Amino acid sequence: MHFVFVCLICVFATVAAWWPSSARAQAESEVVHEAGEDSNDWAKNWAESWRNRLEKRQSRFQNLFNWQIGENTLLSFYGQLNIMYLDYDDGVESNTFARDNANSPGRLGLRLESDLDNGGGLFFNFETGLRRTDYNSILGTGPSGETSDWNRELLRKAEMRVSIPDVGFFSFGQGSMAADGITGFDFSNTTVTANSSVGDTASGELARFTNGAESNQSLESFFPTFDGSRRFRARYDSLADRGLSWSVSLGREVLQEDNDNNYADAALRYETQWRQFRVKAGIAYAYNDTSPDYFSGSVAGIDDQTGLNFSLAAGADDDGGLYAYGKVGIIRNLLFWGRTSFSVDYYISEDPITGASSSQSWGLALVQDIEVNQTQIYATYREYSIGGTTLQFQDVNVFAAGVRFTW
Repeated sequence: MHFVFVCLICVFATVAAWWPSSARAQAESEVVHEAGEDSNDWAKNWAESWRNRLEKRQSRFQNLFNWQIGENTLLSFYGQLNIMYLDYDDGVESNTFARDNANSPGRLGLRLESDLDNGGGLFFNFETGLRRTDYNSILGTGPSGETSDWNRELLRKAEMRVSIPDVGFFSFGQGSMAADGITGFDFSNTTVTANSSVGDTASGELARFTNGAESNQSLESFFPTFDGSRRFRARYDSLADRGLSWSVSLGREVLQEDNDNNYADAALRYETQWRQFRVKAGIAYAYNDTSPDYFSGSVAGIDDQTGLNFSLAAGADDDGGLYAYGKVGIIRNLLFWGRTSFSVDYYISEDPITGASSSQSWGLALVQDIEVNQTQIYATYREYSIGGTTLQFQDVNVFAAGVRFTW
C-alpha cells in the first residue's frame, strides 16, 4: 500500500505541475490557518482592526461561535479536531493506530478581544489541548483506546495582550515565547501533516535498535527543530516597519514539574512581496538556562500565480547538534471545493541527541481543502533513519492519513 501511495503522489505532482490554474493560489502560512495559532504573524494579526477581524469571521459560517457582546467587543469559541490513521513499521513490528495528529493536535479555546478608545486593543485568550486518546475504541481499528485525564500540561494558552498605538504589543501569561514558530514559515498548505518537525507524525513511538530491543528514546527526539515553545512569559513585539519586526520574551516553565529553568529569547521577522512572489523569514536566539541554548530560523516563499512554493529551516545548539530542513511544494485548484496541495521534504541532522550521530527523514504529503466547512483531508508517507554512536537503530517508515476540521 505504501508503494501505491508513493506512485499516486508522483502522478499527482506531474498532473499538478502542468494543470492550468486560472485563480490565484491564495496560500497563506499554515500556522495562521490553524485555529488559535498566530506565532508567525503576531504583529500582522494585531494590525488588522477589530472590525476587519469580525467581518472575516462572520463571513465563514462563524455566527454560532462568535458573539458580539459590546459595541467593540467580540467573544469567540474556536477549536479543531484532527483524527489521523497511522501505519507504523520499524522492520520488527508493524502497528496501526487511529489517534490525534501531533503535527496539529486537537484543541478548544476562547478569545475575548476589544478595541479601545485610544486606538489600541485588548485581547484575552484561553486554549487547551484535548484529553489524549488514540481513537481506536471509537473507530474500531484496534484494541481499546488509551485515554488520560486532562492535566495542566494540556494547557496551551492563558494570556492577555495589549496593543498600544505607535508603541507595539505586550503579552503576559501562558503563551508563545518570541521564538515560537520561528522554524515554521511555510506556504505549502501541507503543514497539517508535513513540516520541519518531522518526528511529530510518529509522535510517541519508541525508536528500536537493530537487535530488536526498544530504546528508551521516542523517535521524534532524534529529529529536533530548535523552535521556540509556549511558557508563562512576558513578551514584547515591535510594530512592523517595512515588513520588519522584532520581539523579545522572558519566561518560566510552570506546567511541568521539576523544571526551574529561566527562559529568554529574541526573534527577528520579515515579510515582503515582489509582484506575485511572497517571502517570509525569521531568525531567533533562545537562552534556556541549564538546557542548551540554540539559534534557529526559516524562510519560505511562494509564487501566487503558479502555486509553486518552498521552505527552508535550520538550527544549532550549544551541544553541537544541528539540522537542516527543506521542502518544495505546489498548490493547485484541481477540484472546485478547495485547493489541492502537494509537497516533498527532506530533513538531516548531526548529533541530535546523546547516542545518535545523525538522523535523516524524507516525506511526501498530499492535502485537499474542503473550504465550505473548513476541513482538510490529508495523507503522507515518510521514512526515518538514525545513525547510532554505539548501537544501531532500525529504519522506520510510516503511512498516515486523516482529517482536520476547524471552527
